[in-house]
Amino acid sequence: MPMRARRLAALILSASAIAGCGSKTTLLHTSSSSSSTSSQSPATTTGTATTTTTAPPGTVKSADGQFATVIPDGFVNARSSVQAPIKIQYLAAAPSHGGFATNINVVAEPSGGQTRIDTIAGLEIAGVKRAEPQAHDFSQIQSLTVDGQPARAIDYLSLPDKHRLLHQYQVFVAKSGTIYTITYSALPSAYSDNLASVKQVTDGWHWLS
Repeated sequence: MPMRARRLAALILSASAIAGCGSKTTLLHTSSSSSSTSSQSPATTTGTATTTTTAPPGTVKSADGQFATVIPDGFVNARSSVQAPIKIQYLAAAPSHGGFATNINVVAEPSGGQTRIDTIAGLEIAGVKRAEPQAHDFSQIQSLTVDGQPARAIDYLSLPDKHRLLHQYQVFVAKSGTIYTITYSALPSAYSDNLASVKQVTDGWHWLS
């Protein structure tokens, strides 16, 4: 799937309430969420040696098996319940309030040979603006690290479903030719209530390969 389509799909997901959290205004069909558990990837074989990549205790592993991180306090692991045009690597959802479930999701896309995080962040932000021209009030780009990898973050107001104003915070990090975009979405009135949950996700992040 082209990069722009992935970004747009992520925005659509971010605009959607998560079923199983009490919402009656779900835009994507989902079922009830599962609880947070640690998991293991299938064994991999190198020569004659067989190893198993294990997610650290208290974390959940991404769909591609490349990272693991925590489900924040007050959230549930909802990745297996959502149906979307792209494969969601991680999805944590809070109970719905006002017809919307605050959520944190992670999507992945090929880096296209880009390795500099500032270039990647610039391209990703430009992609957001193309996919969603109503997005506005972009903050300055912030620097952070995600398990040792340089990352960049930004927040802005958006209208992904064209009628519901959201406050979104995104973190861009790349490793081994893949860009991971962490997106936190909340109603503006609830944004500050769970912003610390994103730090739980980035601080609890472990690369598995």
